[in-house]
Amino acid sequence: MKLLVERMKSIKHILVFYYVAMGGVIFSFAFFTTFDASMDKTIISLIMLYIFLFPLVMLYTLRYALHIFLFSLAFISGFYGFYHYSVDEHSVSNALYFTFRLYLLDFADVFTPDGSSPNQYPYLLEIARWSAASYTISTIFIAMYRSLEKKISLFLAQTFGNHHVIFHYNEKSHCLIQDLRNNQERVIVVDEKFSSETENMLEEMNVLIIQSDMTDENAFRASGVKKAVSVSLFHEKDKDSLYLLMKLEEYAKKQKSQLSLQKALVHIEENRYKDELISFLRNVEHFSFAVEVINVYEEIARKFWKRHDSIIKENNKAHLLVVGYGALGKQMVSEASKAKHHSGLQHPFAITVLDSSPKASWTAHIEKLSFDIEKESLKTFIEKQQETFTHIFICLDEDYMDLMEGIELSEFLPLTPIYMNFTDESIEQTLTIATTETKRPLYSIGMIQDVLTQEYLGLQINQDDNV
Repeated sequence: MKLLVERMKSIKHILVFYYVAMGGVIFSFAFFTTFDASMDKTIISLIMLYIFLFPLVMLYTLRYALHIFLFSLAFISGFYGFYHYSVDEHSVSNALYFTFRLYLLDFADVFTPDGSSPNQYPYLLEIARWSAASYTISTIFIAMYRSLEKKISLFLAQTFGNHHVIFHYNEKSHCLIQDLRNNQERVIVVDEKFSSETENMLEEMNVLIIQSDMTDENAFRASGVKKAVSVSLFHEKDKDSLYLLMKLEEYAKKQKSQLSLQKALVHIEENRYKDELISFLRNVEHFSFAVEVINVYEEIARKFWKRHDSIIKENNKAHLLVVGYGALGKQMVSEASKAKHHSGLQHPFAITVLDSSPKASWTAHIEKLSFDIEKESLKTFIEKQQETFTHIFICLDEDYMDLMEGIELSEFLPLTPIYMNFTDESIEQTLTIATTETKRPLYSIGMIQDVLTQEYLGLQINQDDNV
């Protein structure tokens, strides 16, 4: 229900226009048209009810709304008219058959005794046949346009540019695609294979897709890389992203004219390779375009500590507990250490990390302990500690585990700030509402959606290049 309400708010201007337009049509028919016997009270009531309830369809699809409206209007008016106003009495089957003939632009002449065409058809059937004809003709033209739409759009991208190309579709790249589309940017996604569900979803978002070998020069040419604003590489295997980056550079060097590509964004999953890659790009290989290397979890952690540096600066003895040492947990610890170093303060500072790794270790101010969250109690562990944790960060792999552990700890430690990691935006919103009402110290560390945006990554079009 909540999603439907949000959807209704997002298309409220379309709904207002629909009702105003329908009101104008109904007013015109009522005052400027003379109805015959076919427009009885029953069918008028049915059509009015249909017009009133039709916006429910728009909540689920806008792309096919007009088709559904014309098809349904033709079916309702056609079936009722053929069944009740034919000269001879016809069965339901015949009435259905006559109605479906309308969509083939074929009208069954069953309104005169000899089957000849009358001078004037029942008014209700006039509505039916013109609605059916409009549906059929518009469907044919739209099908023709859509068969050429992709070629036209790709031609425009290759010719005029100012678009964004994203290689490989996954959860991370989807976040960037969604933000770019929210900012009305043109996006082309290249991948070797798309599922039918993904393909339909991207088409609904007006995103162009190219199914091709991503290292093939034809993919670069077809996606208009030469005149793109940015190219983003989101492979799940870092070696694939790096290989594609080198192939992109080869393609750039073959171009006779200079590329207008402003930035190539490379996402690295294994952050331990990130510094080496940056050093390589800076000192060894000089690309024809700017290259930026990112890791989303590092960006989340960096953004968090930039906004929450007071945790370190304003605590005389900060002791952080980090539960989970996965992709985000490692970055939270690393960025916290950097924030402490850059602060220059000499306050005592410690981090305790709980992870399923069997080896315990101690490095500088970081203590790593073996802990199985599925078998051991986090509450019991904290109770046994002699020192008090000033802040708790839960960075587990599943949203529900973060949430459950956080809620349990908030009851036990009502004054200790507890930060959790979520991938589902709806869970984060629910948490915000719940904590506002209950005053529990539960907060979100951040989400990949927060850093995979056009603004954060600096993918805006440089207007100076377009002058």
